Amino acid sequence: MNNFKSYLKQNNVNIGFIVLTLICLIFLCGEIINDRFWLSDFEVYYKAASRILQSQNLYKIAEDGHYIFKYSPTSAIYFIPFVLFPFGVAKVFYWLLLTAIIVKAFFMSIKLIKPELIIYQKSKFINILVISAMLIIAIHFLRELHLGQVNYLLLFLYIVAINFYIKQKGIAFSIILAITIFIKPFTLIFVPYLILNKKHKELLWFLIFVVGLFLLPFIFYGSIETTMEQYSLWLSELQIELSNKQGLLDYSNHTIASVMARYTPIRLLVGNSVISFIYQLLLLSGIGFVFLWFTRMNSKTASLEQQKYYSVIDLSVLVALIPLLAFTSENAFLFSQLIVFIILIHFKFLKQYEKIIAIVGFIFIGANFSELLGGELSQKIDNFSLLPIGMILLIYIVFSLRKNKHLLVSVNKKTPCF
Repeated sequence: MNNFKSYLKQNNVNIGFIVLTLICLIFLCGEIINDRFWLSDFEVYYKAASRILQSQNLYKIAEDGHYIFKYSPTSAIYFIPFVLFPFGVAKVFYWLLLTAIIVKAFFMSIKLIKPELIIYQKSKFINILVISAMLIIAIHFLRELHLGQVNYLLLFLYIVAINFYIKQKGIAFSIILAITIFIKPFTLIFVPYLILNKKHKELLWFLIFVVGLFLLPFIFYGSIETTMEQYSLWLSELQIELSNKQGLLDYSNHTIASVMARYTPIRLLVGNSVISFIYQLLLLSGIGFVFLWFTRMNSKTASLEQQKYYSVIDLSVLVALIPLLAFTSENAFLFSQLIVFIILIHFKFLKQYEKIIAIVGFIFIGANFSELLGGELSQKIDNFSLLPIGMILLIYIVFSLRKNKHLLVSVNKKTPCF
């Protein structure tokens, strides 16, 4: 015990990360004790990896029931290492992998946004940041662990990609993006940004790696015809998934298009499919123009180092926009992690009303624990779509921080902002 206390005293910069790790491991023990150690989604990936190893079909398998494989054939290959172990053991390994990824992603988020905190071992600020961010997004990464999903894995890969991007390691950046697009097509949101910033080499490498990864299943199926059949079945699953999620006025739709329609008189117009399509197209265009304006804000007078830092902010907002633009599960709102850290690190620069808005955004993002509130109340809260509203509030705060040049403090000063 004395040695442990001594370790904490000498390495107190790690306390926040230790708490985060313990929360994930204690949750693992709780799941096993309460017979809830299911990882239902991971079981889908595990079965798909087993099947592709045996050159079997991946899609529309009746025995799978509700838990069917909806991802690309290439993504099934990613999970082959887990098939080396019995499913019970593989579940533990995947939980531990996600735990390591969560802790590493927290560390990398701080290092990207305020590297001085890591370089100068500002333990007090780091621990406050980690624990505060953990409280805000815990609901999402704990559900991710419980279900064994891939959203946090995607977030981690996006953070790694951003790290390579600002270090101008174009090939590494491109291959990471290529890997992610075969898990979920959210990665396409980065393409317009790369085009606007004339990252032609990165786009070319991205395309090359996408083609290479696309062909990987051929190794297991042995023929182009069978491989293309699997891709055709995957596209069919995507179409079914999208057709099931087009209810613009549905409570379960947490996209910005749905929220605006449900909370404004637009709801009276979108019953017509043509008007609904035009509305969504105009809204998407408007978001694109606003984001373009955001990326150009204060950039003309920025130094090269400041421009690199702005790239981190741009890409962080882009990641946060994913669940607002694509109909997906509530867990995808863990993509708010980077902007949560941006706001926490610069919290003292916010005006009083902005601090209130930020806190409301944090609550909307992470306070709807059904285990604490009860399933019925939690569902009612979910129907109000507080998640996307919270995300919009947090993005607004990041816009304000950039507009008022507070973000440049992270580049120009070596002192903590939080």
